[in-house]
Amino acid sequence: MVEVRGYKSSDEEQILSLWNAALPYDPIDQRTFHRKVLLDPNFDPDWLLVAEADGQLVGFCLCLIRRVPMEKVGMEPNKGWITAFGVHPEWRQKGIGTMLLERAIQLFRDANRTEVLISPYTPNYFVPGVDKRNYAEGLAFLLKQGFEVFTHAISMDANIVLFDPTPYAEREQRLREQGIEVRNLRPNEVPDLMAFLKAHMPGDWVRHARDLLTDITKGLGDYNQFIVAWHNGEIVGYCQFEGEHFGPYGVRSDMQGRGIGTVLMTKCLQTMRQKGLHNAWVLWTSEETAQKVYNRFGFKETRRFAILRRFL
Repeated sequence: MVEVRGYKSSDEEQILSLWNAALPYDPIDQRTFHRKVLLDPNFDPDWLLVAEADGQLVGFCLCLIRRVPMEKVGMEPNKGWITAFGVHPEWRQKGIGTMLLERAIQLFRDANRTEVLISPYTPNYFVPGVDKRNYAEGLAFLLKQGFEVFTHAISMDANIVLFDPTPYAEREQRLREQGIEVRNLRPNEVPDLMAFLKAHMPGDWVRHARDLLTDITKGLGDYNQFIVAWHNGEIVGYCQFEGEHFGPYGVRSDMQGRGIGTVLMTKCLQTMRQKGLHNAWVLWTSEETAQKVYNRFGFKETRRFAILRRFL
């Protein structure tokens, strides 16, 4: 007998074991589970569905709706998200995934949601969608359940041990001649950076930068983890990194096409190398950006995700 119910605190050890068995390419530990699930501002334990059979957790489905507004997008009252979903390999083909998904869809319907996404949720998504190669069976299941692929995301990695910024020096000089300076952020420029982000970048990028800047004030980072482009007394582009995680980075729309992004990336990778890092990775980029930008810097595709939606 399989029962689908909400998460309880006593489930923690079992759900971590289940998660890592069901999603072997996306394992988590206790701290990650606490930070990205239990402490998410939109988390509700009744919306972390678990399937239990004879006292054993055999499947789970993490469902979310906004309970607090997200910067620049608000409450998104029509949307819901499934950010993690899995059934233990030994319990597949027994209808457990269907039971979990049916209960999840009912939760979303009861909350008056008209669209369910897997899984471009912010702030605490794990991966952008379903890994097409490594979770092909799961993707096929979701498509049969009425979900459709509406876009893709690509993860990329690069070894930067031999990164050489020299070929980009001429481009940086051309920018200087146009009055554009690309350099590390200075501590007193935090208000300028935040104003730029709020005006020109997605809301989650604002949050991401604020979190890193907050860590820096606690001694957990350095201001040179931000590279900024200045023009006419304004920041017009930026990038950041945390450990080997490169990004986000972006350039104001009216300043694109001048090579600012190329120099921002060059300076950022150079700073990462100076800090002794050997690799850089980006979790989510588009096909176009992968080909136009990342490939030129030696990034290689490591995973490709299908981003799914289902209208209710």
